Amino acid sequence: MVDTRSQIAFEQIGLGSILRQNKLEVPPNQREYAWGRIQVTQLFQDFSLAITNGDYFLGTIVTIPRLDGALEVVDGQQRLATTAILLAAIRDYLKERKEQVLVESIDNEFLTSIDRAKRSRVANLKLNIDDNELFTQIVAPGPRDFPAAKPGRVSNDLLLDAYKEARAHVGRSVSLVDEKDHGDVLERWVSFIEHNALVVLLRVPNEADAYRMFETLNDRGLRTGQVDLIKNYLFKQAGSRLAEVQSRWSYMRGALESMEEEGAAIDFLRHSLIALTGLVREKDVYRVVQDIAKAEQGAITFTGTLEALATAYVATFNADHERWSPYPVAARRAIQVLNLLNIRPIRPVVLAITTKMDPKEAPSAFQFLISLSVRLVIASSTRSESVEGPLSTAAKEVFDRTIATAAELRKRLESITPNDQEFRDAFLATPVSNAKFARYYLRSLELRVKQEPEPYFVPQDDPQVITLEHVLPRKPEGNWPQFTEDEVRMYSRRLGNLVLMRASDNSGLGSASFADKKAAYAGSPYNLTSMVGNVDEWTVDAIKDRQRALARIAVETWPA
Repeated sequence: MVDTRSQIAFEQIGLGSILRQNKLEVPPNQREYAWGRIQVTQLFQDFSLAITNGDYFLGTIVTIPRLDGALEVVDGQQRLATTAILLAAIRDYLKERKEQVLVESIDNEFLTSIDRAKRSRVANLKLNIDDNELFTQIVAPGPRDFPAAKPGRVSNDLLLDAYKEARAHVGRSVSLVDEKDHGDVLERWVSFIEHNALVVLLRVPNEADAYRMFETLNDRGLRTGQVDLIKNYLFKQAGSRLAEVQSRWSYMRGALESMEEEGAAIDFLRHSLIALTGLVREKDVYRVVQDIAKAEQGAITFTGTLEALATAYVATFNADHERWSPYPVAARRAIQVLNLLNIRPIRPVVLAITTKMDPKEAPSAFQFLISLSVRLVIASSTRSESVEGPLSTAAKEVFDRTIATAAELRKRLESITPNDQEFRDAFLATPVSNAKFARYYLRSLELRVKQEPEPYFVPQDDPQVITLEHVLPRKPEGNWPQFTEDEVRMYSRRLGNLVLMRASDNSGLGSASFADKKAAYAGSPYNLTSMVGNVDEWTVDAIKDRQRALARIAVETWPA
């Protein structure tokens, strides 16, 4: 007989079904329960939104089968424990209303079972040693007088907070219906958790495989899982027109595969949905597809849209794509820079411009997005929720043709565009760790000084020809006694300390002293580099002075 414990196996299953069908144990070396109110509330709210729409996907649960038949939980403790706590809160509410059959079902099927050897009732999910006593009290049948959190154990406080939030959520869920129907409402919740709160349950043979899969799935599992769910959902909705939907889906996947980008499909789906509907979080992509692609015609219309958008999306990653043929050459140059900067929340706007804006107007819109991208990067605001929301709204309005010009787009995004003073102030203290960004900034600033008309469209040049030089080296090797170690760490990566050099001129400079480097800088054909060669001494103040000068030029190079 084949030992299935030596094989990797997976299945798509509801969270409740995992609790119902398995003995689950969190190993002692795993962290404690860690979800705070935000994560707990978000899960419950997501359930509330999804319960009327069908399936909701929550990623992957990674486990290791043990000899005693239990599954050791490597990844998924927070989701499983919080779901069990919600079921306990539902049970407790039903118990107060004398719904004994439902109470027994939740107790005996999802939360606990009888251990015959121990002659006792045990929880189906066992947490680590710090949390298990309190967690068992929460999920076990019996009085609700839980012990207090143990001193110094934040995880105990979080477990109690999760139960309180679960009780509050149960109350809100039934507050708008007649009390006689509360049992029916909560039975639907239990069924949803059992069958429709979906995960991929992964069983792997050992710890090494488990943690390798854990790291991989943290990057890719949720993303690829949602794509498969969406495909299956659309095929199911297609009915008699399945072949048509399959053909459109196949075209879309084929176009995206040409990008050779990991996760391109889920990124494309999310960015397309943002252009169609406004802000969509990655975890909500499947749910939003369910909302807009209902029944046969909905699946046909939606996959037709995806088929049309796929080619445009691929073009936004490739400045040489044939789609840019009708556009002014500035469009291709702008796409190069936008891909260099690669600000993800801006991608849906780029897609909307590519598909809906007049080709003659698009380059100006792209130029504004370049300026906006640089200003957001310098201001460290690219991942802020306050930025993503307005960008998503702008993408939808461009796609709907409510916004048709670059000027209208600029006006729409004025609230998130750092103004000149904000940009200048942020620029003064900006270190640059990404060499590609540093080269792009310096090349653009150089061309602005030389009064080129479109300096912001120029991506970085070939590093084999033009190199990036740190005036104050990151490793001074004793040649820069005027700088302390802290000053080296603080100022060596500042843009004011970086210069462009021809590769032939830069060889051998390394960590040499400023006196030995000055002549090479002074003889450089790059204005911003030769200025450094005219400085008497390279000090902290000299770096600050140069960065101030670059900040003034930056405001003109990337206008708001």
